[in-house]
Amino acid sequence: MAVKASPEAIREMKKEIQTTIRDIERISSGIRSGVSATSNWNDAQAAQFSSLMQQIASLTSAPIDTLNAALPKLEKLAQSLDQYNRVKF
Repeated sequence: MAVKASPEAIREMKKEIQTTIRDIERISSGIRSGVSATSNWNDAQAAQFSSLMQQIASLTSAPIDTLNAALPKLEKLAQSLDQYNRVKF
């Protein structure tokens, strides 16, 4: 029985996840900085807008912990595939 996965593909996936994490952080930061630019607004709708945008920023960044937790697991999988591929039958 052969394993049809490559460590290179797993490491490429890891790089893509790292890029996605950076993109998510940039988006969340952009939302938060946009909200801070409206801090001089002082009516009820501004408060609702600010609250909503803060929630969106939080929801946007919610998957970051899960993605970060997957990175070491992907590296471990790639290392396991490296070891498997070194075995000659």
